[in-house]
Amino acid sequence: MLSLQSGSTWPMTRFAFLAGLILMAAVCVCAQKPDTTEGAQEHGFPWIAHSSVDAFYLSSPAEPGKANPYQVSLYQGFTIQSLAFAWFHIGLRSRETLAPGFSAPYREPLALKLQASAEILRDYLYVTMGGNIPLYGDTIPIADSLALYRVTNGYSPMPFSAFLSPRALQAAIFGRYAWTNWTLLGGFGYARPALFHLIQDRAFFPAAYFDFSGRAVYQTREGRHRWDAKASLYGDEGNDIRIPAHNEGDLYQLRYEYLKSLKRVAWQTGLGAAVKMPDANRRLKLISDLQPPDRDDNLQRVYLELSLVWAPDPDILWRFHLAPKAVFSWNGSQIGHETEAGLGMGLRIWEYHRIRVAGTILYGQVADRTYTGFGIHGEFAFRHLGFQDIDEGGDPGDKE
Repeated sequence: MLSLQSGSTWPMTRFAFLAGLILMAAVCVCAQKPDTTEGAQEHGFPWIAHSSVDAFYLSSPAEPGKANPYQVSLYQGFTIQSLAFAWFHIGLRSRETLAPGFSAPYREPLALKLQASAEILRDYLYVTMGGNIPLYGDTIPIADSLALYRVTNGYSPMPFSAFLSPRALQAAIFGRYAWTNWTLLGGFGYARPALFHLIQDRAFFPAAYFDFSGRAVYQTREGRHRWDAKASLYGDEGNDIRIPAHNEGDLYQLRYEYLKSLKRVAWQTGLGAAVKMPDANRRLKLISDLQPPDRDDNLQRVYLELSLVWAPDPDILWRFHLAPKAVFSWNGSQIGHETEAGLGMGLRIWEYHRIRVAGTILYGQVADRTYTGFGIHGEFAFRHLGFQDIDEGGDPGDKE
């Protein structure tokens, strides 16, 4: 479907797909060797090699003379559990995004992700630290700054609206406590982005933020109940000399899910909401070449979730999901809806390894515009089990 794009964008997309196919083929060749969980590898460390590709194409609304928005993303990750209480992750991502309103695609050929996690108190307290390091990144023209603002703050039909990877340091601590039928999880994290050269000659500091999250799970014979809550509190965004530009509105999210499992079938329903507070005005008025927005584009969302899982065989799993969503602003100036539906299949091969493939369709109407999109997702996880998993029968993938 991406071949429908204009000629200037196709070479990068073709290169990304070819690189992804070569990468996944190389991993599959390794997977076809004798299972590394046997013989001399028994006393090694557990690790996972993870490859994935995502693509999304927005077929409408179409604008004359412009290519339709799309997104392509490739990711290769490697996770190793070097100790019983610590594990490390390194990943490389390459992506290209033509967001709605952009005059040209934004390309990020290579971005590095690093993360280290440790278990401080066994089964109770964990810490994690990591960050993003863009090795090569594109810039956008000043004329696209308004489209960037709208796609990151207002409604965006793209599945990954946060397609940018500013250099950032992230740290978090979270805990877990279980008794009888209850399991409680909670924690907080901090992210401090560094100087971001997205717009040429207009570098700025994205807003730092704190994340506070909590989860409660109640398991009964009839099913499982889960409650989630999350608050993201943003600081000031600033330019290259750290003069505050504007204050990002805080984000609050709530979600409830109910899961019922039978022999080979499971179904899940849920209800959630995402509430974004208004952005604050600039504290210091500055002359700027950036395209100013004519309104506060922060939108609110309320959604339902429904998924059905069928496992006709222990090594095969089918999953259908449906998620209708209401989108609106508090003053009623913008109102609309969006529905996403998808079908996915998961396979377990050679006992430990995983393949997942999924397709989604999207239909929405927001601000008198109709949006129709299609997406695909594919991933392969090659798992090597170490001495701890062989001795205890665990699965290192649960700790990724």
